[in-house]
Amino acid sequence: MCGRYTVLTEREILEIREILQEISLRIAKDEFTDYVERPGEIRPTNSAPVITANGDGIFFESAKWGFKKWTGSGVIINARSETVKSVGMFKGLVKTGRCVVPAADFYEWQKLGKSKKKHYAKDRSGNLLFMAGLYRDAEDGREFVIITRAAAGEIAAIHDRMPVILRVDQIEPWLSGEMSPDDLPETECDLAVVPCDDGHTDGQLSLWEE
Repeated sequence: MCGRYTVLTEREILEIREILQEISLRIAKDEFTDYVERPGEIRPTNSAPVITANGDGIFFESAKWGFKKWTGSGVIINARSETVKSVGMFKGLVKTGRCVVPAADFYEWQKLGKSKKKHYAKDRSGNLLFMAGLYRDAEDGREFVIITRAAAGEIAAIHDRMPVILRVDQIEPWLSGEMSPDDLPETECDLAVVPCDDGHTDGQLSLWEE
């Protein structure tokens, strides 16, 4: 499965720290004090910044996108919000492995006959996106998935799924367990969806298909 979202810039890493401090979350571990910005997009199996929490405070760290499949081939990159409490791979992590995945924007592909057109979605006001996720520790390090919901707004015109986008004031309740997964399909966000300049991109699979 192939999916993409945008690599964070150094400025956006600083903005995330400021946001966490503004909502009184103490950063106990920060792996990005010497962050080196790299151009491009985050793809499955890439390492990316995630926000986790435990009794010591907030951990701002790196993890790989995608849970390795039990077959040994490929990765699972999404968890559906509607079933996350009942699917064996995810239900335990709802209690012990919540995370937030920050991004500047994300990509989606619209099916047009036998081809697909690439679009990017971003907050209409230019704010960072905070996507709800789950993480676990594997043999070769920490890995995460992004939780999805039914598409809403402009995204619904090009695809039926989208990531769960948390408001800033929902970051701590999600990480602490105060926010129920049952509330995730109802989260609100205002996204603008814009076609990418590279036009049709054949052979790409949707970020949010399962």
